[in-house]
Amino acid sequence: MASMDAVRLEERLRLGEDSRVEFKSVARSQFDVDIDDLARSVAALANTGGGHVILGAENDGTPTGVGSVAQADRLMVKASQACRERLRPPIACAFVKVVSSGVPLLVIEIPAFTPERPYLVHGKLYMRDGARTVEGSGADMRRIAQSIDYHFDEQPVRGASREDLDLTAVEEFLRSAYGRSWDAEEAWIYLQRALGCLDEEGVPTVAGVLVFGRQPERWLPEARISAVRFPGTEASGSFIDRQEIGGRLTDQFRGTVTFLSKHLMNPSRVEGGARTEHGIPADVLREAILNALAHRDYRMASQTRIFLFDDRVEISNPGDLLNRLTIESIKAGIGQRRNPRVAALLAVAHSERRENLGLGIRLMVRLMRERGLPEPMFTVDAGHFRVVLKTS
Repeated sequence: MASMDAVRLEERLRLGEDSRVEFKSVARSQFDVDIDDLARSVAALANTGGGHVILGAENDGTPTGVGSVAQADRLMVKASQACRERLRPPIACAFVKVVSSGVPLLVIEIPAFTPERPYLVHGKLYMRDGARTVEGSGADMRRIAQSIDYHFDEQPVRGASREDLDLTAVEEFLRSAYGRSWDAEEAWIYLQRALGCLDEEGVPTVAGVLVFGRQPERWLPEARISAVRFPGTEASGSFIDRQEIGGRLTDQFRGTVTFLSKHLMNPSRVEGGARTEHGIPADVLREAILNALAHRDYRMASQTRIFLFDDRVEISNPGDLLNRLTIESIKAGIGQRRNPRVAALLAVAHSERRENLGLGIRLMVRLMRERGLPEPMFTVDAGHFRVVLKTS
C-alpha cells in the first residue's frame, strides 16, 4: 500500500470510505479512540488486502483533526498498542501525520497480504465488506489462511518514488535481456506491467529497489552481504579481510565474486596431458551467491554473511525454508521461490544459468562431486539457511 501524502489524502477524503479506507472521528471524543474498535478496523483491513485508517475524519470525509501535537502523539501510542497488543498475531503498521484543510490527521497504513494472516481480535476474525467492518466466518478464516497471494518483493516501498530507480540501469537491463533499445516511457511501462518493479500507482516495489534502485540501502539497509576471510578454521576476533558489499543485487553479486576470487585458490595441474582444476568450482560459488540473493528473506533485519576459512566457505542467509520444504526436497530439485520477481530478474540478468534458479542446488551437488569434493552441506537454524562448501 502506497504511503499517504497530502495530495492522496485529499483525494481519499473526497472519494469516501471503501474496502481499503476507513474514516474515524475523534473530535467528539475529546481526541481519544476506543482501542478495541480501532483494532477491529485494522484487523479487517489487514485481512482484506491492506489499506488506511484515517483518524480525524468524519464519515462524510470532512477533516476535523486529531487535536494538538500532544493529543496526536497520544493517539499514535494508542494506535500502536492496538496493533501490537490487541491483534493476534501483532501487526507492524506505519503511522503518518498529514495536514488537510489546515488540521492534522493521523493515517494508519496497514500492509497488504502479510504472511501472518489471518489477524484476530479477542479470538474473532474481522473483514471489510465494502465500507463496513464485519465479522468473518470459519470458511473465511480457512480461505485467508490458505491464500498464497503474498510475496514481499512485490510490495511497494513506503516513501519511495519512481525517481529513486535508475532509468539507465533499467534501460541497460532491457537492452541486454531483449536485444533492442527502449525509450524512457516504454521502459517505465514495461517495468511496471511486466517486471513488477512498480505498483499500480507507480511506487517502486521491493524488487524494483533491490535490482534497479539508486540507493537500495536507503530503503532496505540490511539487504547487503558481509564477507569475512578468517585465518585458520574457526571464527575469531581477528580477520584477514572484511568487506560490506551493498548496492543493487547485481552489484552485490559482482562484488562477492571478486571477494571470493581474491581469497580462494583454484589451483590446476597437468595430468596425462590434460589440465585438472582443483578447489571449489566457480559455478558452484556463483550459484550459491545467486541463490542467496534470490531466496533471502528481505523482511529480516539481518544481512547475508559469507565466512571464508582455510578449509571451507560458509554462507548464512536470512530465511527459513518455505512451507513444507525440507533439505531433502530441495536437494531433489523441488523448490519454491520466496521472491519471484527478484528471482526472475536475476535469472534474466544472469541468463547463462542453466537452472533458472530452480535446480541450482542439484547443479552444485553434481559439480562438487565431479571435482572430487564433499557435497555441499545444507542446514536451517534460527531462521537462517546455511550452506557449507568444503575446499578439500
